[in-house]
Amino acid sequence: MHKRAIYNQFVKIMSAGNRFGREIEFREGSPIQLLQYVEDNSENGFGKIVLNPVALNILQTIQEPLAIISVVGSYRRGKSWFANVLHGRHDGFDLGAKVEGCTRGIYMWSLPFMLESEQPDGKIIQKRVIVLDSEGIEVPKQDQNWATKLFILCLALSSTFIYNISGIIGKSNIGKLCLMTDLNKFIQEPEEGDFLPRLVILLRDFNLESPESFKDYFLEKLNDVSPEAVKGIKKFFDDFDVYGFPHPGCKRKMLQHMEDAVTDELDEDFVDEVENAVKSIYSQLSLKYIGSSTMKGSAFVKFLNDIVEHMNKSETSSLLSIPSEYESIIQFVAQEAIKEALGIYQEQMDHLLNEEVKLPILWDEFTEIHNNCISEANKIFFEKVIGSPTQMENFVEELNEEIFKFKGEFTKRNSDELTAYNENIAKDYWERYVKIGLNQETLFESNDEFQEALKAFELAYEKSMMKSPEGDKIIASYMQNQYPTAIEYMTQLGRMNAELVKVMKAKEEAETFRLEASAREEEFRRKIEAQKYEREENERNFKTKMEELQANIDQQNKSHEEMKERLIKERDIATEKYNQKLEQLHNEMLEQQRLNEEDKRKLLEQQQTNFEQIQRETEEANRKITEELKRAITLRERESH
Repeated sequence: MHKRAIYNQFVKIMSAGNRFGREIEFREGSPIQLLQYVEDNSENGFGKIVLNPVALNILQTIQEPLAIISVVGSYRRGKSWFANVLHGRHDGFDLGAKVEGCTRGIYMWSLPFMLESEQPDGKIIQKRVIVLDSEGIEVPKQDQNWATKLFILCLALSSTFIYNISGIIGKSNIGKLCLMTDLNKFIQEPEEGDFLPRLVILLRDFNLESPESFKDYFLEKLNDVSPEAVKGIKKFFDDFDVYGFPHPGCKRKMLQHMEDAVTDELDEDFVDEVENAVKSIYSQLSLKYIGSSTMKGSAFVKFLNDIVEHMNKSETSSLLSIPSEYESIIQFVAQEAIKEALGIYQEQMDHLLNEEVKLPILWDEFTEIHNNCISEANKIFFEKVIGSPTQMENFVEELNEEIFKFKGEFTKRNSDELTAYNENIAKDYWERYVKIGLNQETLFESNDEFQEALKAFELAYEKSMMKSPEGDKIIASYMQNQYPTAIEYMTQLGRMNAELVKVMKAKEEAETFRLEASAREEEFRRKIEAQKYEREENERNFKTKMEELQANIDQQNKSHEEMKERLIKERDIATEKYNQKLEQLHNEMLEQQRLNEEDKRKLLEQQQTNFEQIQRETEEANRKITEELKRAITLRERESH
């Protein structure tokens, strides 16, 4: 083996790849097939696109905004080699040296790499870059229906579309650029936002004198071949770049094995032009958008699946409705976001309530735990959800309804535990202070002793209970049930007279109502506070999301003002709709409170009437007793005389 080849092999082994060098960052990894075209030669059959689930699983996990570069074009023009250089290396995607071309279907680089970039507003964002190396166009014996589908598929998927063709532009080597004549036959664009990718044309082996503008040169020469294609490009692409690369300047043997190339042995002008093109592409690298939202891993996989499913329905390339595809993706991503947010909420609540703390807990502590968990759930949800403000408002409502159900389950668990805990406390003190005095052996000597026992029970319970509506309901239940039974027993034993029983019952009824009203008021207070927190939380998250969408609009080239106006309008509508729902709920709660207060007032009036009636009856009974005593005394005095 030649010394240079041995050295190159050594460098590849040591660096896990043949580095291009210069200022193009080296990316580790390897290619993996994303999809392939499987021919069907049966009588009525036609070829189908088949996706690789392993590649889809890799893409599915990407959480960052995506920038997707497709490298497309004529076979045997260095397309795959340039895809490698985008990763700072000569090797990676298979190059091959055969006439037919070696890439079949579409390959992607794994893992997609991170790229940090500064936005016009100075904000630094992290984007995940996916580079797709497609099968060459116009390969001998290539199914032309597949070639057209491949071209449209790459256009639909990409945020940057690199088309690699010969520097000598002729009718035979412009590939599928003729499809630019009327893309509306193949793709129905959304009304707003960027959909079609940024277009980059690479003119390979351009050995003529460099023109002042490769872009003008390209349009001029393409116009000679296909004026309609020029009109299509100008119509569908607001701006695009054209780069001309001279011949690499190496011998045929190296051209056949560019994966082993040494950058310093290539033509200096060629290397400079390639480096400048790569740096320029990355400096202008666009994200993939769905309206005003960025596309991330799960959305891209859904988009890819849907497009492939659509293309597999017919032999030829039929109209691809992007608005319909977008709506499907938005709904899909929203359901995924809701599902993940609910999972986070349930998992954290389960962990905190089963491991971090022991039920029962006071409601203020429960509310704090719930609020922390719902904040985490909302964070996940708003990071993932996409769509317009109106759509998001509906998704938020759906999420809140589902969280409310889960919260209800956790609330019931804590409520049941609080009830059980306070029941045990009440039972223990009742037996210790009251029940013991109702036994024949240790019977209360008087009503005063009985009253003191009840008071001791209430004080002990008040001190030991876990203060909550459940705790109030327990003592109220004792006053409704155990107290009357005990009073009746004391009356039967002659320890209490009928009038005193009436007074005690009226007193216990009033106290029972007070406790029940207190429990309702506490539950109402918690609902109001939960509603307030939910409102503030959603307003904060919604504001952050709107700022993100606004920034995304500013990054796009198309329909800025229209999109901004629509975003603001939909934001205001969504906010008003959300506030109306909250206001309605708030008014319903206030009405319930008003009814509770009205019932409370009526009952207090009734109790006051009862007290006055009992007082009158007691006074009348006392008067009769006094008269009876007077008559008895008078009679006794007469008898003594």
